Amino acid sequence: MTSIKLKLPDVGGNSTFVEGKNSLVLIGANGSGKTRMSILIEGDNQNYNFHRISAQKSLAMPKSTNSSDFESSQKNFLYGRSNNDNKDWLKNEGKRLSRWGGNPETHLLNDFPALMQLLFTEAFQQLISENNKHFIGQSSKYVDTKLNKIKRIWESVIINKVLNITAGKIEVSNKNSPNETFNGSDMSDGEREVFYFIGESLCVPKNRVIIIDEPENHLHKAILIRLWNAIEAARPDCMFIYITHDLDFAVSRNNSQIVWVKDMPKKDVWDYELLSQEDFPLDELSLEIRGSRQDVLLIEGTTDSIDKRLYSLIFKEYNVISVESCDRVISFTKAFNQLNKMHYCKVIGIVDRDRRSDEEIDKLNPSGIFCPEVAEVENLFLLPEVIEVVASDLHRNDQEIKDLLERVHQKTLEFLSKEIETQALLFTKKAVQRKVNEVMNQKINKLNEYKSAVESIPQSVDIDSTYKKVYSELSKIIEEQDYLKALKVINNKGLLPYTGVLDLFNGSKKVYIDYVMRLLSSPSVSEELITVFKQYIKIH
Repeated sequence: MTSIKLKLPDVGGNSTFVEGKNSLVLIGANGSGKTRMSILIEGDNQNYNFHRISAQKSLAMPKSTNSSDFESSQKNFLYGRSNNDNKDWLKNEGKRLSRWGGNPETHLLNDFPALMQLLFTEAFQQLISENNKHFIGQSSKYVDTKLNKIKRIWESVIINKVLNITAGKIEVSNKNSPNETFNGSDMSDGEREVFYFIGESLCVPKNRVIIIDEPENHLHKAILIRLWNAIEAARPDCMFIYITHDLDFAVSRNNSQIVWVKDMPKKDVWDYELLSQEDFPLDELSLEIRGSRQDVLLIEGTTDSIDKRLYSLIFKEYNVISVESCDRVISFTKAFNQLNKMHYCKVIGIVDRDRRSDEEIDKLNPSGIFCPEVAEVENLFLLPEVIEVVASDLHRNDQEIKDLLERVHQKTLEFLSKEIETQALLFTKKAVQRKVNEVMNQKINKLNEYKSAVESIPQSVDIDSTYKKVYSELSKIIEEQDYLKALKVINNKGLLPYTGVLDLFNGSKKVYIDYVMRLLSSPSVSEELITVFKQYIKIH
């Protein structure tokens, strides 16, 4: 590829250039001005030829296509018109007026017919040229048309289908049913989008800058990266500018410059930053936090876990992001807050209490990491105020609600009594592990010091006394019938069904939890319920 040096918008009167990259990726929140920035980049780099693929476009593929002369077909494809021979005017004004309707930011692009005409015209011209060589005695060769190249790339991405190129039209068949074909215009949106992206990229002349607004449109993540890897490999002479919201895709580009577009405070003025792996990890989480206009709450679990569903409804003012384990919540929250100059939002974390001591939790709080006043997230559904709201919504009378609360209270303490030895052992193991980690994580530079530290572990950990102390504390909770303290120490997913609260929903944990989630979205009780939860999940 000819090295392309692109000028980016000035910041504070200083010029910024990107050179020697295969691609430029513009990421940022909705409304940050990514598309308008790409238009300014095109306008400020008139020494290069650009081809833009809009996010707003028609995917109506013609059922059949007639060929034309090549020059007219190419002009229609590149500029939206063919009745002018002034290439400078076509490049600078004709394209803006005809292809983009004078408004490239929002115009609905409708160039699928022009693309198909150019493809069939190019194929027809190449075949005629080779045929003429044959007739005058020159050696002819296999004609690898752009349609053939599209077929190869398309079938490497859509692996269960076959493209059949016939006179003036595209037909498609399933690999398992090759005799059953249908017209290409009846392909799914994603299949037509793949064809369109490949065709557009292959048809631009050499050494162009290709701008793709939302390359992820209609495409499953499983094929997105494979598609654009194949397209870039087919056009090594071109530079690509991607405008995307897909963070996985942004970090997947090879030899690429990622531009974090923060804001466009006024027309043609941007607050943006060039990101590099050396300055900060360019993974999906870091990019999502950078692009967030809300403060961020990192939590345990996955995107479909109870944690994510519950905390997203309680803390609507936050962008709630799941990062799987408690260790990741802690390390990521600390890291992002140490590098807060790299993003505008506040980043905090919530982890389960999980047998942490009050001292441990107090040490986490200054780093923006907090624990609910229960052992784990499922225990939040046993808070007396939550049970009362649910039972009331189910039209239970006051006596029924009182009886239910007393029964749940009694069964919870009974559960702790039955599990006291197991719970005491788990707390003891946690305390011993914490003590060992303290010793092993000391800053030691000499072997003898390290050996001494390891040898000191048995003397520094008194397992018997630790176990007795924990057992005594748990026994006191049972003796005093302290229901809320029991919820704070019981770390066992068997507790919720044991209490009998699920009898309200025929014993189904899922139905009960889903019901609470619906109440959190209900206009009539959501505010009351959110207030209850926030009393037990303090994040300030």
